[in-house]
Amino acid sequence: MPIKSNLEKHTVSWLKRQDADGMLNKNISIQRKEIWDHEKKSNLIISILLDIPIESLLFEEADGGKFNVLDGKQRTTTLCSFIDNGFALSSRIRVKEINGFSLVGKKYKALPEQMKSHIQEYELSIAILRALEKEERATVFFMRNQALSLTKMDLSLVVLGEKAMNVFAKFCDHPFITGKIKLTEPAKRKREDLQIILQYMLLTQRPESGFSGKEIMRFCDEVQKGEAFINEGEIMKVLDFLNEVFAEKKQYLKRVHIPVLMYTAKTALSQNFTAYDFRKLIEGFFASLPTNEEYMTACKAGSAKRVNVRVRQKCMERILENE
Repeated sequence: MPIKSNLEKHTVSWLKRQDADGMLNKNISIQRKEIWDHEKKSNLIISILLDIPIESLLFEEADGGKFNVLDGKQRTTTLCSFIDNGFALSSRIRVKEINGFSLVGKKYKALPEQMKSHIQEYELSIAILRALEKEERATVFFMRNQALSLTKMDLSLVVLGEKAMNVFAKFCDHPFITGKIKLTEPAKRKREDLQIILQYMLLTQRPESGFSGKEIMRFCDEVQKGEAFINEGEIMKVLDFLNEVFAEKKQYLKRVHIPVLMYTAKTALSQNFTAYDFRKLIEGFFASLPTNEEYMTACKAGSAKRVNVRVRQKCMERILENE
């Protein structure tokens, strides 16, 4: 069925009102998290002050007169945040002054009234789509973004679909993932938390696979088709166990180790290890890493290759065999 839409013109002030009134859903499951850095946000504001046209936004009609933001989340959040004095303009902006007025370091409230009015009255092109089915929404998002530098993880989100992403959101919000492992904010924006869960699922369901972007995408496609499954109970049990094992964040709980650690924890649970006993084994394993050349080599370049994933898995599982 053809996708029906209307192209409308609305000012930035209209966009801000919609956001303030809770009429914009900027967090649909297939959307990326906020990924724009300070410089890029600042240059959007400069573009508007210079009347440089920006790409149209893409909204979908939702219940109660609301809109799902399908494309334009970064622009929408940037504009609304700046008007709320959420950030000052970066020192790295392309154009540092307009009409003799220095823009560097200025928040919205510090701009001349004429500039503030210019931002508020700037007209945005917004394509409004009729309400879509889940498959249509994923297709629109994919086709709209195919010319952009989407990562394999961005595309994997689209392949998984909204229903699966709602389940994965529970995993990514688990206290072990959010509070115990070493993930930077940029890493979280790149969805490396989700990547960890998918890599663990590959270990348990596709032992012949590695962790490359293509292999993750193929697995997501299998999940969407029902050829692979999300064992929610098992994954939550493993995460709960590891959260008990580690009372606090540890330096060695890095992304490269976590999927194999989760797999080893799953085995430990099946063998009735207590959290205390497993903690002692894991602490001993990571304390000996500097001398574990086999494991350390498998963590370097090419760590996503199947052979290196298997080396890490076997090395860590040996601690259970020895016990």
